[in-house]
Amino acid sequence: MAITDALCGSFLDLWWHFDPAAATLAGIAGNDGRLGGFDGESLRQHVAALRSIAGAVEDLDVVEITDEIDRTALLDHLRVLLFRFEHEQPYRRNPALWVEHLCQALDGLLGRAPDSAVAEAVLSRLGEIPRFLADARGSLRSPPPLLVDTALAQLDGLTELIEAARGVYPPGGDALATVAEAEAAVEQFRLALGSEIALNPDPGAVAIGEEEVDRRLHYEHASVHNGAEVWRGALRLAAEVEADVTALAAAIDPSRSWREVYQRAQPSRLHLEDLMERYRTALTEARRFAELHGLADPTGAALAARPAPAYALVLEPEVSYLPAGAGPATLLVGGREPRGLPWLAARLGVPGIHLHRARCDALPGLVRRHIAAPSTPAGWALYAGQVMRDSGYASQPELRLAERVLFLHDAHLAVVDVGLHTRQLSPGDAIDHLLEHLATDRGSAEADLRRVAVRPLSACAAILGLQELQRLREDVRARDGTAFDARGFHEELFAYGGLPVPLIRWGMGLDG
Repeated sequence: MAITDALCGSFLDLWWHFDPAAATLAGIAGNDGRLGGFDGESLRQHVAALRSIAGAVEDLDVVEITDEIDRTALLDHLRVLLFRFEHEQPYRRNPALWVEHLCQALDGLLGRAPDSAVAEAVLSRLGEIPRFLADARGSLRSPPPLLVDTALAQLDGLTELIEAARGVYPPGGDALATVAEAEAAVEQFRLALGSEIALNPDPGAVAIGEEEVDRRLHYEHASVHNGAEVWRGALRLAAEVEADVTALAAAIDPSRSWREVYQRAQPSRLHLEDLMERYRTALTEARRFAELHGLADPTGAALAARPAPAYALVLEPEVSYLPAGAGPATLLVGGREPRGLPWLAARLGVPGIHLHRARCDALPGLVRRHIAAPSTPAGWALYAGQVMRDSGYASQPELRLAERVLFLHDAHLAVVDVGLHTRQLSPGDAIDHLLEHLATDRGSAEADLRRVAVRPLSACAAILGLQELQRLREDVRARDGTAFDARGFHEELFAYGGLPVPLIRWGMGLDG
């Protein structure tokens, strides 16, 4: 066992206890009947425990570079969590985190084959909802309106999950009373969000702030860049990609704008079952292409697809990836038309994030299996899509245009992400920016805004990870010369799991 893994195991045990919904989704047994404790006293206890583990990690006596890399990754992960809990205080300002926890806690159980253990766990979690939402009402202080609106939208999905639970929990008078009390607690919380909890009127209240952006870039992503540099880089990238989009569209039809050319080539809205079948077909085609071109081995579990629950659509209205846990890895498919479908399949399936996650899950070390910077898997998804493009995948002009438009969305969402959280853009400015620069509608732009508000730097992280991976590949190519092998490079990358790319660079001897 790697020297850091014992402490990583202690951290994971603590984390699964803190967030039992995440444990259920990950297939970790032992907490299925519980909900988290996010009230002030519970958070203080967990912060104290996190500090203790961080101190032990810092005091480790390591000699090998692999151990030093693992220790750095785990320690930085703990530092980010500690600063979030002590300074950002998300459970005091973001009601959507409370609602999403409940949704994931129930959805993670309802996605399993029903049996007596699942039924008991569902009923136990339903029974904890009144306590949990009472804690939420007592903990929230001046939440920003955008985060309240997000939570209110997710509550509709929570109500659907509670209704779905009626088909799982054991019958009887006590069960009926438990679900009635849960439903009443949800409505009471909805009322509190709508009229009782005072909101923060500051348009910039949703931002985590420039100092915390810089801190996350440094500790979460091991980046040497600050928020201002990332902001300027995202603006430059968006301008470059828009020029590519304009040129591709002009080659198809020079008489029309790129938005007109792109929208004319998009399929009409499909029924959900037809849409899921399209995704399944596209996933298979992407995987076959990747295997044929040596980008993936013909092994590994298939990727399932199912309709997205309503709460997930609030942040991800088109499609999202649910890693394997108690069940198989799954695409959660919304009811939107599949714009850029071949590219979404390449990014989310094989050789994209599904392949990356499967390789992480197979690693022997706990740190590299479980401690991931969001920039690495998200960056890999974009990187895999671009490698597929460069290999000749989906080469028709309209599909090439769709790939660039999809990446243009990524670039501008990164602009909005950094701008929102460094207070250079208000929520209204962010919506206007997306509507001005993308072929999108207001509903989709609002979902994008909600996503980066609830998950700060998530869009920025994807671009950052892509650029770091591209730079690393070119540096390895320059080092190895004619001996460079792309497949060997990817295999070496996978050995580091989800660690930040700058730490991977260090491990490869390219830390300059």
